[in-house]
Amino acid sequence: MEELKKVLLAGIGLTSMTLEKADAFVKELVDKGRISMDEGKELQQELKRKGEVEAQAVINEVKAKAEPYKYATKEDLARLEAKLDRLLSKDDTKD
Repeated sequence: MEELKKVLLAGIGLTSMTLEKADAFVKELVDKGRISMDEGKELQQELKRKGEVEAQAVINEVKAKAEPYKYATKEDLARLEAKLDRLLSKDDTKD
């Protein structure tokens, strides 16, 4: 699971870095007068939307591949810890 996490985080980081470079490229196009400010904003929004769609697709794929494996969630662990605390407190009262 740790390897899967690293791959997912690397992908998200790469997407973020790519969007930053795309924003810089769009700004450069606007500064050089090759596209208008409105076209630049529209292009940035489209790139951001596509990036979010692609990131969500990766997340969905990872979830689908991880689904057959039953990993404990934070909620599962919290529930087990609470149950263990209750059992231990009952045991302490017997002493």
